[in-house]
Amino acid sequence: MTTPNLSSEELWNFPCDYSVKVFGKTCDELHLTVRTIVERHADKIHPNNISSKSSSKGGYVSITLKIIATSRVQLDAMNQELQDCELVAYVL
Repeated sequence: MTTPNLSSEELWNFPCDYSVKVFGKTCDELHLTVRTIVERHADKIHPNNISSKSSSKGGYVSITLKIIATSRVQLDAMNQELQDCELVAYVL
């Protein structure tokens, strides 16, 4: 049986729930910067949809933001801007 070639838009069922996970060095600006970038590409995020966890030694923090994704273009643009941010070490 042959599987049809699906575009990335067809693989996702937009709109959908999507979690953005960002890792960076612990600093005062990281949370606000990450939230600002994500909200530039998605709607305003309710505080209940943001969580963070510090590393065991406290040098790094992971931030998870839950959004409603509307397109692959939106996700690609948001992820690129997060990756370009000097405060962000990794984006998942």
